[in-house]
Amino acid sequence: MARTEWFGPSIFLGRTVYFMKQRIKGMWLVQLCEYVIGFALAMSASHSVRPAALAVVAIAIIVNAAISDGSLAAFHVLRPRTHRAVGIGIALVALVIATVISLDVTSRLTLVVTAVAQGFVSVRFGHGFRTTSTRPQ
Repeated sequence: MARTEWFGPSIFLGRTVYFMKQRIKGMWLVQLCEYVIGFALAMSASHSVRPAALAVVAIAIIVNAAISDGSLAAFHVLRPRTHRAVGIGIALVALVIATVISLDVTSRLTLVVTAVAQGFVSVRFGHGFRTTSTRPQ
């Protein structure tokens, strides 16, 4: 009987919940990185000749960080998986804007660097940083 409990579905469900709790703990670090990226892009937009494209992407990054489910959020709307998908989408849209819209070289380079940084943060740390070991004890 003990063997059935040990290998039953409840142990797998328990481990899944354990792993999910470990990954979401560091979500505030992801939000902090996105706030830095967004506000740096906004400051860059204030010095640009055509600031609209840079400002739109900066606002999208800041809003994505502000409505995700983390401790630095203003509103807890997006779950980590949705937040990650939106972050990847913002990075792809920033690349499209950099290639399609007529911008000066500095603005294009800024958008490309921002897209790479946002994409990296979203893909690598989209669900949060691991703050402790995730090995079962």
